[in-house]
Amino acid sequence: MQTIRLLNAAMLTVVPQPELRELLQQQGQAIEGMTRLLNALLDISRLESGAIEPTISDVSLAEVFGELRTEFQSVARAREIDFRVDSPMATLATDRTLFGQLLQNLLGNALKYTDRGFVSLRGYREGDDFVVAVEDSGIGIPSDKLDRIFDEYYQVDTHGAKRVGVGLGLAIVKEVARLLGFSVRISSTVGSGTSVQVRIPERCLLADAAAAASSTVPSPRTTSLKSRVFLVEDNDGVRAATEIFLKFEGYEMQSAPSVAEAESLFEGLRAGDIIVADYHLDSRNTGLDMLLRLRERVGRDVPAIILSGDLPSVLRSIKSPIVNCRFLSKPVDTAELVQAIGELSSVSEHQEHDAA
Repeated sequence: MQTIRLLNAAMLTVVPQPELRELLQQQGQAIEGMTRLLNALLDISRLESGAIEPTISDVSLAEVFGELRTEFQSVARAREIDFRVDSPMATLATDRTLFGQLLQNLLGNALKYTDRGFVSLRGYREGDDFVVAVEDSGIGIPSDKLDRIFDEYYQVDTHGAKRVGVGLGLAIVKEVARLLGFSVRISSTVGSGTSVQVRIPERCLLADAAAAASSTVPSPRTTSLKSRVFLVEDNDGVRAATEIFLKFEGYEMQSAPSVAEAESLFEGLRAGDIIVADYHLDSRNTGLDMLLRLRERVGRDVPAIILSGDLPSVLRSIKSPIVNCRFLSKPVDTAELVQAIGELSSVSEHQEHDAA
């Protein structure tokens, strides 16, 4: 999937003919559908098998809501939907990755089935509990179908509207909520919209404030020069496709199929370079292990992107934040990959200036 997705994106950058571009765009939509299905199947399998244990930490709702705003606002804008996010100043004791996954599925579902109007995300106190609500003005769900919407593979009859996905999103929401000790309630009116309330018990609420405070995230500095990218990927097809795609995006590439060859390649590393590495490289090394050793050797925080097909498990295994490092899920979204490289380029630019 990673290889196919990258090659499709690479071809779109070089094919000028409108007819061929339309075919490639249709192929891209099919690839996106396959990716969603693969990820949903992996998620529900992990959840139901008991392979996932929540890792509890302090989670700022303002930060989580801000990340979700960034993730979904472009989709909402493209569909001309008013996407409203009211960030509460509250802190929860919960699993950040699982909680984010729960809200991602709810927002994705709301945007799929809303053709006009709005989708909103907000949080508020209700009695002793805290409620996170996702509301929309979409097509709604018939009252006699509400009891079944959390079943795997169940999709409500959309009365002629195009169905999207395979009916696993809300099943994942149900399993994640169960793991975290939350409850989920849905109310809906056909033709008017749907409201999903995630009720979080008081024991999970660490702190909150009556008023929300807006926070601004500084935009990354842009640089006129493309950073050099060092790619470490043990799968030949994925490595070749990634290299082709990033070359078409204008990046100078250096690549290696193993940690040993990457170590030799890094002898030519200079300030301003960025590492892109697979997490699972071999039985003894991860891409993150390789990065941390490299940073220790050169004495600076080399900017890096780590890719993984099992990103939730990887994130839960990391005990402390890693600066100048982005973690992206495989199959990687090509726009996210380019954006992450662009954001890290400003870090590289500073390092290059300091080195000079």
